[in-house]
Amino acid sequence: MAEKILAQAFNTMHVNVNFIPLPGMRMQVMWKEGRLDGIAGRALSSDLTNGVRIDFPVAYEEAVVYTIKKNFIPNGYESLQPYSVGFLAGIPYFDERLKNVSEREAAPSIESLFKKLEVGRSDIVVESRFSACVLKKLGIQDVVILEPALERRPIYAYLHVRHKDLVPELESTLKAMEIDGSIKKLQDQAIAEYRQKCPA
Repeated sequence: MAEKILAQAFNTMHVNVNFIPLPGMRMQVMWKEGRLDGIAGRALSSDLTNGVRIDFPVAYEEAVVYTIKKNFIPNGYESLQPYSVGFLAGIPYFDERLKNVSEREAAPSIESLFKKLEVGRSDIVVESRFSACVLKKLGIQDVVILEPALERRPIYAYLHVRHKDLVPELESTLKAMEIDGSIKKLQDQAIAEYRQKCPA
């Protein structure tokens, strides 16, 4: 979602951009080293030194519970307390949300996160609903998503402070895209493409 929306916005602004997919931990290292000009999508910015948030959400994320053996109705993060919870390392958002869960374990990648769930090292996994695609690629079966989602949160883009001059124009461009329906169209397109590759 974020990539599609930002690509169109920057194109409208006549600014060339290149999107690089990175694991969370590597992204943080490269950001701290000043090697990135921006981050396409992020939920928290507490540790994002020199980052300027674009004050307009470019996407949304649903945090859900994945499990194989447990069956309960999620009611916020506090309802996860009785379980061993796996989550992805390098995502400060989940680290913050799960701080009161006594038994939790971070995994270095989504693949290892789900593999730990498969072999029983975690009772449940907290991750994006859109990460279900990885299960299909790994051939892991019997995993279910417990409803409802823990939360739906807006995702914002960030630019490095050295590009702060671009912020006002980018925000106004995104607002114009919302008004003309472009953002909703691109979000729906991203979800449709995801479901085509990885049906739920």
